Amino acid sequence: MGDIIFEDIMEPGVILSNSLELSGITKYYPDYLTVDQMINLSINDKLDPSNLHEKSALVYNTNLYITDDNGNIAYFDCDMQHTDNAGKIRKEHPEYKSVGGKVALHSDMDAGHFGLALGQHPSIAMEQHKHTNRYGAWRTFERDWNKLSSEGYKVNVKAVFVDGDVEGTYSPFWCIRETIDEDEVNEYVITNDDLQ
Repeated sequence: MGDIIFEDIMEPGVILSNSLELSGITKYYPDYLTVDQMINLSINDKLDPSNLHEKSALVYNTNLYITDDNGNIAYFDCDMQHTDNAGKIRKEHPEYKSVGGKVALHSDMDAGHFGLALGQHPSIAMEQHKHTNRYGAWRTFERDWNKLSSEGYKVNVKAVFVDGDVEGTYSPFWCIRETIDEDEVNEYVITNDDLQ
């Protein structure tokens, strides 16, 4: 039996019992997700985030993104690392805006990144409420993680996304576990339906 996370947030908790080896590092993911293929990504790969392979492990450096039966991001385990040239990378990867369309499938949503300035793959995006993505909770987290990683702290983030609409890449809420220098652990919930 693997580690249980989000015990206080999701009943009875999420069990990380499945695992993959990434360049000598073992990454665990929830027992309810199935991985049929592992896809190793480079910075030059361009994916359509509104049409990802289902039941896949997307691997970029030490970052792991797992898709569900619908090809939506259902979990990630990522190391946040400050990236100086995020603006240049963004210009070379306009495909991230294709989360459901030019901006996003649902109104008031952005095609939100998972920290492009923090070493995440530029094609990985999910619909986020525009307030959360631009000014709210997620933006605050990104700024904090960027500051910490710039100062030399090791920041790992795990997130579980709940099932949302059958079309698009929208998740009503997601649970985040932040680990700083392997000692400090904090858990949060972001609700896409609320202004935060």
